[in-house]
Amino acid sequence: MAVSAPPKKKVPETPPVVSEEEITKVINKGGSPVNKLAKTRTRDKTKPIRAIAVSLTSEEIDSIISLRNQRPSPSRTKKIPISLHDWILEAVQEKIERERKKYQM
Repeated sequence: MAVSAPPKKKVPETPPVVSEEEITKVINKGGSPVNKLAKTRTRDKTKPIRAIAVSLTSEEIDSIISLRNQRPSPSRTKKIPISLHDWILEAVQEKIERERKKYQM
């Protein structure tokens, strides 16, 4: 049985130089949502979505949960009809609408 030397390693080529502008374009391009919930929501595709973090006390969250549980369910199932996240979004949208009417915007 003949013994041979291991194959020679190829020297990797230097990676191409990419400008910051091209990197920013790729990052801002974005992608498609993976979450099923994100696919089912309808929104205006021309308006970008910006995420924020909201901190609530445990008492505020407990109040929201109890209010959410008081809503009648859309059917006779015991399933919660609306998520905590959606409840908060709905509350913000209602507040925006009230403020727009108040300031005639």
